[in-house]
This record gives sequence, structure tokens and C-alpha cells, in this order.
Amino acid sequence: MRRFARPLGVSAALALAGLAAAGCGGAADAEEKKPERTASPSASSAKPTPVVTEKPAPPAVLLPGAARVVRPEIAPANGETVGVGQPIAVVFKQQKVAKELRAGIEGRLKVSTSPKVPGAWYWDESKGDTRVHFRPEKFWPAGTKVTLDARLAGVKLGPGAAGDRDRTVSFTIGDSMVNTVDLKARTLTVVRNGKTLRTIPVSGGDESKGFGTRQGIKTILAKEGRVVMDSRSIGIPRNHPDGFYGSYDYSMRETVSGEYVHAAPDNAESFGKENVSHGCIGMSTENAKWLYGLSRKGDVVDVKGGVKPKPMDRFGNGYGDWNIDWQEWLKGSALGLRTG
Repeated sequence: MRRFARPLGVSAALALAGLAAAGCGGAADAEEKKPERTASPSASSAKPTPVVTEKPAPPAVLLPGAARVVRPEIAPANGETVGVGQPIAVVFKQQKVAKELRAGIEGRLKVSTSPKVPGAWYWDESKGDTRVHFRPEKFWPAGTKVTLDARLAGVKLGPGAAGDRDRTVSFTIGDSMVNTVDLKARTLTVVRNGKTLRTIPVSGGDESKGFGTRQGIKTILAKEGRVVMDSRSIGIPRNHPDGFYGSYDYSMRETVSGEYVHAAPDNAESFGKENVSHGCIGMSTENAKWLYGLSRKGDVVDVKGGVKPKPMDRFGNGYGDWNIDWQEWLKGSALGLRTG
């Protein structure tokens, strides 16, 4: 049987990476421009961009006694170890942030790294939320220590709205894990710290039925283990020829809408031969268990080779940040490059 869907319920933590779940990978609920596909950022062995002088930040506008106090959601969490593709995400839920205030706010979002890794913030608005994400030009170098000092207490966000308090979040970048999926060859190649460990036969989304896997650079949003997948979550009755219902092991979420990398033993005859899923990347239980044990949140999944490319959403459906060209990313910032 051909399987793919999302679990029955999405944890609150995933809301940082996108909007409310929209169903399976066949859905596209985020308000996004279609990104132009650029070359994949190099892995953690790449040399960092030379340090330059930061553009001075103007004073943030303060709003004492604001009618609405907003507590921004921040990812990753304090103390986490994450993959090289994990951006810093600050999300102001149901709050538009005035463009003329953004430079002052960026000045209050201080990112410190060891070793120094330059990067920049990028602003996005969708579905009433304002997101500001920070990333380097290329994937984070493995082992980098990162601290975000978000001094947003009383900082004006818009008419009558201000940040609630100051917060500090520190996290570590773990080993480099870059998984490249070739939909034409039906393979997933695992490269860890620059060394190719395994090429796994897989089956991706069936493009002939409109279930193609989103292409581009994604990250692992969560390791969810056994996940119940139900075709009703994407509007397909279970008794339909394309319907399904069942539990799937070693499931790692790539998008809020429900694309996973997971064990799919019921599709064993298709691995390496044809794409038959509703958007997930399926593989044998043995390979899925092995990959699950090596992986962590923030690891990279780079999908290529589809006949009818469906691009990964930039924002609102996970982390599509790396599909934005670096020069365009800089233009999405109020202050430009920060030295780290």
C-alpha cells in the first residue's frame, strides 16, 4: 500500500517551525513565494565568511505599559544540541512588527558564537505571525557554540504591543549530517562530517498523482518515533484506492504539513525503483532504524531530482531558510551581516 500522512496531533514545539499542520506533503498551506533553487550550502568544513564591521543598530523604541505584551517563541531551546541546518527562530505569534522598528529590534537580538561565525537575520510575515530567523551564509560549522541574548523587555513591536521580557538561549551545533535525496535515482545518501556513510534505496512521493516530495533543503524538525498516519488528514477516505491508515516506525518530521523520513516496509518492493508515497521518504526498517539513531533535530535533508519539482516552502512549513540565496537573505535583514 502507498502510505503518507501526518500524525494525529502536532506538538507545540513544531509551531515554531510553521503554521498549523495542513495535512500531508501534498498540501501547500504556507503563504510563500516560490523560491529559486540555489546550490546547496557547503557542509561544515567550509571556511566562514570573513568578519566585517557590523552596521550600527539604532536604539530600540520602548513602549512602557503596552496594552499587549507579546512573549516571542524561540528555537532551538536552551541547552539543545542541534544539526548544522538549524536556524535561530524568533516568532511573534499573531503580531505584525512594523518595518521601521526592525533595525532597533535586531540590535536587541545579539548572537554570539564560538568560534566566530558571521550571519544575518531575515524577516518574514505570514498568517498574521512575524518571524525573524538567523543563519550563516553556509551551514553552521560542527561544534559551534551559539548564544542568543534577546533583550526584548518593553521593546515596541507595533501599535500598543511590546516584548514581554529578556531571554538568553544557548545551544550547540552537533556533528554535520547532510542527507541528499535523489528522487530520480530513488536514493538517500548520508554524509556525516564530510564522510559518506551509506546510500539507502528509498521511495519518494508519487508525482504522477500530485503527491511529489517537496524539493529543496529542509531540516529534521523532530524525531517522533512511531507515528500514526491516516489519509483522512489530507482529505482521502481510508477506503479510497489511495487511502491508508497505520503506524510507521523511526519517523523523522521534515515539514509541519507532514513529510517524514521513516520506515515503510509495506513499500519494500519500490525502494530504489519507483516513487509511490504521498510525499514521505520511505525506506526499509533496518535502514530507518540506523538513520534514526544517527540523526538529530536540525540535520539537513536536501531533496533533488523530481520530474515535476514542488519547491519547499521558505517559511511556515518548517525550515526552508537555506533555499534563499545569501544576497537575498541579506536584503531581508534590517541591519545586514552580524559578525557573531
